[in-house]
Amino acid sequence: MKFCIIGGGVSGGLLNRTLTELGHDLTVFDKSSFQMRSGFGFLLLPNGIAGLKELGVWKDVEPFCLRIRKVNYINTSGDLTNQIDFEEVYSISRFKFLEALSKNSTQVVEDLVKLSKTGDFIVGDHTNIPSNSFDGILGSDGVHSNTRAYLNNNAENQETATYEVMGVVKSDFLYNMLGNELHKYAIADNGLSMGILPLKDGEIIWYLQVNSIDHGVPNRDRESLIKFLKEKVGDCENPMIQALLNSNIETTYVWQGRTLKNVSCLAKENIFLFGDAAHIFLPFTSQGTNSAIVDVALFVQHLKSGKSLPEFAHQYSVERLAETNELVQSGVNMMHDFCFTDFDEVALKMPITILK
Repeated sequence: MKFCIIGGGVSGGLLNRTLTELGHDLTVFDKSSFQMRSGFGFLLLPNGIAGLKELGVWKDVEPFCLRIRKVNYINTSGDLTNQIDFEEVYSISRFKFLEALSKNSTQVVEDLVKLSKTGDFIVGDHTNIPSNSFDGILGSDGVHSNTRAYLNNNAENQETATYEVMGVVKSDFLYNMLGNELHKYAIADNGLSMGILPLKDGEIIWYLQVNSIDHGVPNRDRESLIKFLKEKVGDCENPMIQALLNSNIETTYVWQGRTLKNVSCLAKENIFLFGDAAHIFLPFTSQGTNSAIVDVALFVQHLKSGKSLPEFAHQYSVERLAETNELVQSGVNMMHDFCFTDFDEVALKMPITILK
């Protein structure tokens, strides 16, 4: 079959790799051939790992992963309030994840494309191709997906009150202290916490989760973000946070929390949505990448059954909405607890997303 993949991120890269290996004819568009250089990293949870194994790519991804044994929750007094052991959770940098997928993949065409208003053409700065040139159009075009808007005319993409300031550092001292564990610290009783996560090969992801209503919003340039970080956590006496602040913080990024409304269709006829184009998860869930993997695994499963795309489009949409709606709601609930509930109480709750 001949497919057009719009977007070269996690779900687009996974579709590219899998469908190429299955012998399909692909045209893959992304706004930048350096897509894989953006972003920092994430946790691979059991549902995502199972999807990678089903798709046959786990063997290429696993060497870049670090097994995370547990998460530790530390309150404002420096006391350990909860500790959750993980059975199968890994950290990985986004760059390494996409690099692993690029093996045996189709080369990406560098152009920002979308479906025309009528759906008759794939259009971009350098592209104008009739949609009926393809057997399937696979929308992996991210948070601000035009493909989603085409399938769901009334879809709304709304900012939440929470966001994350995040970055990557290298510090041998901090890395050795972390071990294979995720550490999460309460900076205030509610609405402000910090996570520190080791990756493989010595890199460390840090992220400051913020309720903007109580703790404000910084300018998004690097200098302002680092100043904001130091203002918020500089008085924290925890040795790991102090080691982080004393490291060379070169990269910073703001991940704005978002929710979707009025999205009831993830596939129609030969047009399908994947990843952030299909569903947006708040960062509390760690489900963005993992659910994107499950999207692709389910699509490929149906494709291998021999059914045509229109024959399984509705089933794909219903199945993925049913499962992800529960996960999305769990993120909204966690955001509410994060903003309005004491950290000690929040830390005692096992996130539903870790169970998946």
